Amino acid sequence: MNFVIVGTNFISDTLLAAAKTVSGFSLYGVCSRAEQSGHAFLAKHAIKNAKVFTTIEQVCSDDSVDTVYIAAPNSLHKSYAVACLNAGKHVLGEKPAAANSQELAAIVDAAKQNNRLYMEAMMTTHLPNFAVLQQAIAKIGTPRKYIGQYSQYSSRYDKYKNGERPNTFLPEFANGALVDLGVYPLYILIALWGAPNTVKASGVLLETGVDGAGDVLLNYSDKQAVISYSKISQGDNFTEIQGEQGRIRIEAVSLLKRMQFIANDGTVEELSQPFDEHFMRHEVAHFITIANAGQLESPINTHQLSINVMAVLDKARQQLGVIYPADRQ
Repeated sequence: MNFVIVGTNFISDTLLAAAKTVSGFSLYGVCSRAEQSGHAFLAKHAIKNAKVFTTIEQVCSDDSVDTVYIAAPNSLHKSYAVACLNAGKHVLGEKPAAANSQELAAIVDAAKQNNRLYMEAMMTTHLPNFAVLQQAIAKIGTPRKYIGQYSQYSSRYDKYKNGERPNTFLPEFANGALVDLGVYPLYILIALWGAPNTVKASGVLLETGVDGAGDVLLNYSDKQAVISYSKISQGDNFTEIQGEQGRIRIEAVSLLKRMQFIANDGTVEELSQPFDEHFMRHEVAHFITIANAGQLESPINTHQLSINVMAVLDKARQQLGVIYPADRQ
């Protein structure tokens, strides 16, 4: 399957290194606004026979392109995805799927109208350890509490404090700590428990208007969850799912690096399989499999799952006061 990667940042590097290990993956090209960056990206990965595109229109007009992986800034996810779907391409779109729920709805509509596969590229739910987690969750008994943490001090925050304006802290790029980091424990929560009844958020806003850190409280009537995240401080980043008979402790929730079941009596059981350094290969392999089978929606990262996650992001951002240009349109 011929892929074009849109964007040449670190996540594109990670995906390509993993995808090269997947049967059926072929890198047809890379799209970067700067042609030099595209060539540098291909050279870094020792790829000689791929095209370099400089506009999404060029990608859309090339009949040899089967699938487009979109790792452009968040603010461009919707316009790029809709253009590619309308051009008859399948789309694997990085998280968050779009800037808000309205944009996500436009993507899903375009996928349905054009009979093409769209999947949000949330890698965590495709990891083998996520299936282990789904099976092991019964061990905790009646679930009562979810504490999801992802606090990682951003190297770009130092640039921000020195007066620069890195994209990761700018609302015009639909960025901020919640959609960059908090979305990982949030996505897992909603994949396991579904949409919450209520959402309450508070956080620390930077002068640019995006959140640097925050907490989101989600109520499920018989259980509740809190998502704690930051890009301006560092944490141990353990996530716990607590029940009446014990808890599951997760190290590095985005990667599910290590998982343990800890019973109320202190007994510890190791749950996780060994960590795979090419952790993004699982989502790529799944995408190729279902695309080749003619499926138009992933049974794992469903459209509804993306919609439920985006609805929480919208509510939380509204309460935090984080407003993107797309919110005003």
